Amino acid sequence: MLNSYSPGYVWSDWKTKGIRKVLDAEGSSVRLSFEYMDTKRYKPSEIFDTLKEVYRLKYASVSFDVIIASDNNALDFLLLYRAALFPGVPVVFCGVNDFSRAMLKGQTGYTGIAEDYDLKGTLDLALSIHPETTHVAYISGGGTSSHIIRDQFESLIPGYASRVDFIRLSMMSPDDLKKALADLPEHTVILYLSYYVTPDGTRFTVAEGLSLIFEAARKPIYGIWDYTLGNGALGGPMLRVQEQASEAARMALKVLDGTPVDDLPVMRESFLDPIFDYTMLDYFDISMGRLPKGSVVINEPVTVYYRYKYVIWATVLFLIYQSVTIVVLMRIIARRKRAEEREKALEAQLRQAHKMEAMGTFAGGIAHDFNNILGGIATCTELAADEVEGESPVQEDLAQVLKAVNRGKSLVRQILTFSQNKDREMQPVQMRLILMECTQLLKSSIPSTIDVRLNVQAEAGFVLADPTQIHQVIMNLCTNARHAVANQKGCIEISLDAVELDRKASLRHPDLHKGRYSRLTVRDNGKGIAPENMERIFDPFFSTRKENGGTGLGLSMSHGIIKNHGGAITVASHPGRGTIFSVFIPCAHGVAAVPGEAAAAPNIHTQGTVMLVDDDEQMLYGTEKLLTRMGYEVAAFSGSLEALKAFRTDPMRYDLIFTDHMMPFLNGMELAAELLALRSDIPVVLCTGYQDELQALTPEVLDQNGISEVISKPFKRQELETILPGLCKANACNSSVASGGSLFEKSSAKTFR
Repeated sequence: MLNSYSPGYVWSDWKTKGIRKVLDAEGSSVRLSFEYMDTKRYKPSEIFDTLKEVYRLKYASVSFDVIIASDNNALDFLLLYRAALFPGVPVVFCGVNDFSRAMLKGQTGYTGIAEDYDLKGTLDLALSIHPETTHVAYISGGGTSSHIIRDQFESLIPGYASRVDFIRLSMMSPDDLKKALADLPEHTVILYLSYYVTPDGTRFTVAEGLSLIFEAARKPIYGIWDYTLGNGALGGPMLRVQEQASEAARMALKVLDGTPVDDLPVMRESFLDPIFDYTMLDYFDISMGRLPKGSVVINEPVTVYYRYKYVIWATVLFLIYQSVTIVVLMRIIARRKRAEEREKALEAQLRQAHKMEAMGTFAGGIAHDFNNILGGIATCTELAADEVEGESPVQEDLAQVLKAVNRGKSLVRQILTFSQNKDREMQPVQMRLILMECTQLLKSSIPSTIDVRLNVQAEAGFVLADPTQIHQVIMNLCTNARHAVANQKGCIEISLDAVELDRKASLRHPDLHKGRYSRLTVRDNGKGIAPENMERIFDPFFSTRKENGGTGLGLSMSHGIIKNHGGAITVASHPGRGTIFSVFIPCAHGVAAVPGEAAAAPNIHTQGTVMLVDDDEQMLYGTEKLLTRMGYEVAAFSGSLEALKAFRTDPMRYDLIFTDHMMPFLNGMELAAELLALRSDIPVVLCTGYQDELQALTPEVLDQNGISEVISKPFKRQELETILPGLCKANACNSSVASGGSLFEKSSAKTFR
């Protein structure tokens, strides 16, 4: 390949790419050599003779099968010296401007592709896109190609003289060109013919030349080569440089395959396409609708929305119109029916809201007193357990009492959680253990005429659940089964197994999905459920036993609990043949059961004096006795004012304050403030029976009020043995510091128990 110009010059590089794209695909069978004549830097008259001698020495022993000549200078060189340097070698040319058959007169063995620009089409396209144009500026440099193209364009000017004025910006230095571009009239378009070599010898790359022109003018620039796009040119009927070179390479392959070069006619097809740079279109706010049909746009954002935004918006508007129409029609059709049902629905919702509000108010009101009662029972039971020998049967009874206290505490929390719609505490639970416990309770509370059967499969596994709530669900279902059987001879069968549900399960019940579930089944042979009641059995406050004390909350609460656990309840019933309730709860994978409560730690006899304050006598009695047995000296007070008076008398006597929160006169927080004002190093443990208060007692609030720990009622001895020794020990060590030492520094990290 004999290239007229130099490597690094974008035109030459694109030609090389186009040729390699074809010839490299032929593998090692084609050997390519490249020569660059560099005629942009040196005039042909200055360098042709030198190149002739160089090539004669360089290729004296090399025989070529075909030569590809790129651009006019390479063709002119071969027309002069082929016979001497490469006698008889076929030549395929490309990129030749202003080609005519006369150029090959008297020569054979030449063919190729003539480079025909569409200068008139470029000018017409620019004027159609910019109909307001009053001036056309055309720019060219000092090279051979520049002269040829400029002469061709200037021959077209007379045909447009009545429409626009032309401004020639040719053969100008960079500074003069910048000034002329800055002074262009407002409605001017620029035609870039070339600007590589200036009269004063300054040389520019395509990117440098176009950048200089665009920055100085800020006008639309139209070009004739596709490689000018992306460098500042807006577009035009562009000559595809690489495709032209690739076609020349394909013609060379035909010659290599044996086709006589003279049998291949010179191609006048110019490989022209209307191509535009999206960046420039956007800069000059030119919509694509103004471009000619079939235009190619490069650098366009690759987004489906942009490419099809008109179709997308048309579709969206159509869908909106259809949706609005459908909604209006449905409203017209359903208006009367909704009007009739609205009053009934609002009345039912109001009744239910009042019931739930009353339940929440009632539950919150009794929670504190109920927790105090449970606290007294728990502490006294633990004290009694310490008095009884380890192997005594009474120990088992006392353990059951403590278990009942724990269940009572969880029940209070559950009622509050249900009434206030708060999150529940989930933990890995083995359904089998809860079911066996419920069965024992059920057998002791139903008539002996009803046979209770339990069928538990070992692989039922674990579920992630609140055990108290699951206990409640089981008892609700079993109680309903008992009432369905009534006093007649009957049977309640309780089964537990694990099942694998497929995707079809969601078709039968929307709350069930594919996966492994623990299935609890409660079957009875009672009177069954009437068909007209089947759709209402899970409605709140619906009951067929209201005359016998039924509330209608059991099944609705059970349904809500299981749904919150990610499961579902299904029911099948036939009047006179019994009912089957099936509960599905997702199995927990990769978890183990929560271990049982650890055995109580041995008593830690720590020297220290505790001020105990609680207005509940039972709580005060049990806590005082428990603390005394743990090795503390206890000063108990049933009122906050009485405790404050005693503390003022001898503030250094006490190592710890253990106070209830909700008390008359001064509550626990206020009492702590008074005591800390007298002695800032005393640790304070706050005890409360209100679950709602724990949310308000944030670490920041506790730190501001000097509270060291918070414990909720009812508490266990183990909790006290975990908290109190560290507080008393730290305070006792601090109290032993000689007079003048630093005050006790409390940790700002608070613990909620």
